[in-house]
Amino acid sequence: MDIVDAQVHLNRFGNNWEHTDHALIADYAVATMDALGLSAVLIDEWAGFDNPVTKRGHLPGYFLPNGAVRGQHPFSERALGLHPDRFAYIVRIDPLDPELERLMAGVHDRPGAVALRIVPIPEAGELELFEQGGFDSLFESAARHRVPIFAWFPGRSHLLEPVLRNYPELQLILDHCGLSRTEGKFGEQLAQVCSLAKYPNLALKWCHAPSQLSTQPYPFRDVLPYLRQAIDAFGPSRVMWASDHTVSKPHHTWAEALFYLRDSDALSDEEKEWLLGRSARTILNWRAAVRGS
Repeated sequence: MDIVDAQVHLNRFGNNWEHTDHALIADYAVATMDALGLSAVLIDEWAGFDNPVTKRGHLPGYFLPNGAVRGQHPFSERALGLHPDRFAYIVRIDPLDPELERLMAGVHDRPGAVALRIVPIPEAGELELFEQGGFDSLFESAARHRVPIFAWFPGRSHLLEPVLRNYPELQLILDHCGLSRTEGKFGEQLAQVCSLAKYPNLALKWCHAPSQLSTQPYPFRDVLPYLRQAIDAFGPSRVMWASDHTVSKPHHTWAEALFYLRDSDALSDEEKEWLLGRSARTILNWRAAVRGS
């Protein structure tokens, strides 16, 4: 099976990642992926924030004169150079960047860049900017250039409905099941998420479900009814698995994040094929490498 992990902050892989050569991290990651049976990983490069209090200034990146942050992707580019068949990565573009259109037009010219990710953080004022229409130019440009966008809206998935309605050509992927641990009432939250499945341009990233939804040890069987609800609403072709391993590892291992689904008797083989790889490949137009026998 072609198994694709649709989000790992892979630059943070290992206990001393800040001081470890990028090539060593990438090689170590590939060895681990081989042991787990992972074909590929989508890298979301993140090295913290310029201001940890306000969570403003996603790193790696630098501030422009108008206050926008220009994202950089040095680890992702190095990993792709070393293992082009095992990785792809997410690009960051600030909606306030004065060169937004040029950057968006160039996304698909970057080897291995397959999507954007937006994380409108309330403390940074970005959620307010979103609610005031400050992301509209970014959505318009992404729709025009066919760049999918992963969107982090925990417990507030309803805010995406106008975007889904106004930009039907824009592919959105709702991050982390669309759920917020702090909000609770997961059944109600997931029902809100599933109500958006009527929009064909929305997909769901099934990530952090064990740590958010389960009260049981591995294999987290109490998560499966929630997953069944999501698959029934979206269809298996619009749900993609991700581990977010470097964040979720205090709760469960990378292997457990995968195997509770891969080895489950509650999913059909076809559903596993879509969930664990085919959905990500299809939605992100990310072709699998052809390997020799």
